[in-house]
Amino acid sequence: MAYENSSMKSNADSDDNRTLVNLIGSQIDDSLGFIQTETSYERQTALEYYLREPYGNEVEGRSQIVTGEVAEVVDGALPQIMKVFTSSSKAVEFEPVNEGDGALAEQMTAYANHIFYKDNNGFEIMHDWFKDGLLQKVGVVKAYWNDKKDITKEKYYNLTEDELAMIMQDEEVEIVEQEEVEEVIEQEPQPMIDPQTGQPVADEMGMPLMMEVPPIVNIYYNVKCKRTKDFSKVKIETIAPEEFLIDKRATTIEDATFVAHRSLVTRSDLIAMGYDPKVVETLSIGDTLDFTPERIARYGRGEEPMNTNDTNDESMELVEYYECYLRTDLDKDGIAELHRVCYADNKVLMSEECDYVPFHSVCPIPVPHKFFGQSLADRAIDLQLIKSTVTRQMLDNLYLTNNYRVGAVEGQVNLDDLLTSTAGGVIRIKNPNALVPMTVQSSAGQSFPMLEYLDGIQAKRTGVSDAQQGLNPDILSNVTATAVSAMTSASQGKLELIARIFADTGVSSLFKGIMHLVCKYQDKERIIKINNNFVPMNPREWSTQYNVTVNVGLGTGGKQEQLATMQMILAKQEEIIKGYGLNNPLVNLKQYRDTLAKFVNMAGFKDDSQFLMEISEEQAMQMAKQAAETPPEEDANTKAAKVLAEVEREKAQMKMQSDMAKLELEREQMELKAAKEMLSIQQERAKFEQEMAMKELELAQKAANDNKKTDLNQSKELINALDKINNIAGM
Repeated sequence: MAYENSSMKSNADSDDNRTLVNLIGSQIDDSLGFIQTETSYERQTALEYYLREPYGNEVEGRSQIVTGEVAEVVDGALPQIMKVFTSSSKAVEFEPVNEGDGALAEQMTAYANHIFYKDNNGFEIMHDWFKDGLLQKVGVVKAYWNDKKDITKEKYYNLTEDELAMIMQDEEVEIVEQEEVEEVIEQEPQPMIDPQTGQPVADEMGMPLMMEVPPIVNIYYNVKCKRTKDFSKVKIETIAPEEFLIDKRATTIEDATFVAHRSLVTRSDLIAMGYDPKVVETLSIGDTLDFTPERIARYGRGEEPMNTNDTNDESMELVEYYECYLRTDLDKDGIAELHRVCYADNKVLMSEECDYVPFHSVCPIPVPHKFFGQSLADRAIDLQLIKSTVTRQMLDNLYLTNNYRVGAVEGQVNLDDLLTSTAGGVIRIKNPNALVPMTVQSSAGQSFPMLEYLDGIQAKRTGVSDAQQGLNPDILSNVTATAVSAMTSASQGKLELIARIFADTGVSSLFKGIMHLVCKYQDKERIIKINNNFVPMNPREWSTQYNVTVNVGLGTGGKQEQLATMQMILAKQEEIIKGYGLNNPLVNLKQYRDTLAKFVNMAGFKDDSQFLMEISEEQAMQMAKQAAETPPEEDANTKAAKVLAEVEREKAQMKMQSDMAKLELEREQMELKAAKEMLSIQQERAKFEQEMAMKELELAQKAANDNKKTDLNQSKELINALDKINNIAGM
């Protein structure tokens, strides 16, 4: 962190300085003693369990597996919580306090998010911040104004007076050295011109008279200048848990009487900060921070940072440096003021009054009335130890089951053959009963239910489970959809609570601090690109009294449910605007645009400006006023609808006429068809009557023929009878 020399005041050899040294020293000792009792040990244990380090109770020749429940709960919860804050392009929104501050509140929202995500690596900061909280009880970030200036030296040669003036007008440039160079250019004599005739003047011999022309004198400048570019901005960085100290009576950073950031800083960096080199040379080196339990657990063997105190370069020697924020009454007025005190090697390097503490913390499971709460790792440490023990015993049992021991009768077995374990090998025995296998019963059947039980306990404690990260098909086959939904909602509820705690504590505090810093330290306008537009930001015109609302999007169900709800809201807003116009008392055009923007963000697009244009509250009100004053005109759509309706009406009339003609044609066709059918019937009747007459005639003829045939037969029979009688008589 860079400081100006003018802001420092040395208190060496003064009573106030000795009092402050004693006060700071005692506060540091109390804070170190506070975290080194249990907190440091618990954070060290959590780190070791997260990294799956051995427990120290391993036995040679037995299973030494270490399960990863701590890593599972931390790495399983972090993506869900990060998604809550990073799914939208705006991590926070500022709400105006006074009427008419809506436009400024929108600018502050855009600027704060730009500072967090563009000027700083917001995603990485949030990831490390939240992970420290989930793993190390408390995550801390530091936001401060980094007064950084980049100074370069430049040289310019043969500058004209205008060019020099242009350079001097640049506010970033300071002329260090300037040299004036005179260039004389001799000119040839020129013919003398008669002013009346405009012709060259000649002598008696007719030769033109020549006159001397004065030389041309050009003045150039060679300058050396210093260009100072101002890169001052809000700097946000995560702090390792062991580097943060706080009063043991504090419950939050806001009510703490003492907070501090301890770090190892080189002598070179201290001098660059503006401290007196003579004082820096007297500071003792120290590296106790490198040997804190958390840092030892964080780095494996061979990964420890190099100790620069072993170098021969004194400028790179490390000094243990404390940046403290202390509430104390140094001016003896009876009221404690907030002071910023920089301290190293029992010396106060500088002190000043301040109005801002740059630290912001998050804790996933706060304990009321206590600063250090619990982490998700604390909830899973004992489960990891139990599951590791059960898994080790299962593997040991499996090893013994597959490689069981054998009892041998002494003197009846060749021990060399027995001890040589070879697949398909021969063991020479003298007695068939000389070898007795000592089988081991498998215990996996009893161990797996225990592991499942421990998984259930882990899910209840932390909210991280298989149902929350991705359901197992076996679960779905045996559980109803309602039960699965309830189980998933219960798991998500714990993570949503953690996200809400993070939002309303650390995240809200951080963004308030960002705006406090820019309003206090940014002294010139800055132009940034927002939604493809270049917008000037001038915090000197803003007020810091704004409420902060954190967009976490909780309590509205899953993503699909949120999209469905947003669609319903959009439909209702459209109905209101269509029914009552833009000047309705419920929804204006800006609210409708904001709803569409949220819908676009929820669909997965962070930049809604590529779909929707920005609109201010004033523009929305002006458009509503114009809509109310202007009589409704038929727009192109209405005219097109009317033309279409007329066309449809004409089409309906033509269709009706066509249908009537068609019906008439069908009637005539039916009459013609009936006439044809009647004619056909009459023809059939005539034909039938003719056939009947022919039949009767045939029957009459047949009857006549039958009668003739009968008479002939009778005649023949009579003749035959007479013949018989004659024959008899002749006899």
